Amino acid sequence: MNSISEGAKELFKASSALLNQPIVKERVKEVASSVTFVFGLIEIYDLYKIARGDHKISTDVYPKSPRWIQVLNKVVIVCAKISLILSAAVSRPGVFIISSLVGSIFSFGPNTLFTINPWHPRHVVSIAAVIFAIPSVLQSTCIGISWIGKKVRHYRNVPVNGEAPNYWLTDSKVRLMTLFNTITSRPTLHFGNLLVSIIINS
Repeated sequence: MNSISEGAKELFKASSALLNQPIVKERVKEVASSVTFVFGLIEIYDLYKIARGDHKISTDVYPKSPRWIQVLNKVVIVCAKISLILSAAVSRPGVFIISSLVGSIFSFGPNTLFTINPWHPRHVVSIAAVIFAIPSVLQSTCIGISWIGKKVRHYRNVPVNGEAPNYWLTDSKVRLMTLFNTITSRPTLHFGNLLVSIIINS
């Protein structure tokens, strides 16, 4: 058992050392931040289409579920959409654009590290994005567990797509984008680093 524990610690230590190298860390941040920004643009366009009445907030219909499930799903999707936009706003491209537009009016001050000043406005918005994402992450987890259970029981009661077949941004894709943003968010990475540090030093 001790050999397994030591092996796990060494694996965590090696992974942490690799990912915390400045070059690797910066490249990962750039890629994740760019993807997050694109997700936000997609969501802004989606909200524009919703405002025009071209399609509905939620694309899934649960025909065998009670009405409150439908309402709850819409609330979760709305929270996920807000999270996607907030995440895009605090991504590197988002901060650059916002700073260029409003920098002459007011300034949020230097973007200090999350560990030094977690209450910096950029970090506060990141935390808010994660909070709005939590219902979607929980729903994704429940759907995953339910899917496994139904596969085991050979039972099929999946949600039906309520929009036209050519509608690209389905609820499942919104949940996946939100999950990606949550995993790569500053608060998650910060607490992930703390957890790895505790495991290595324990």
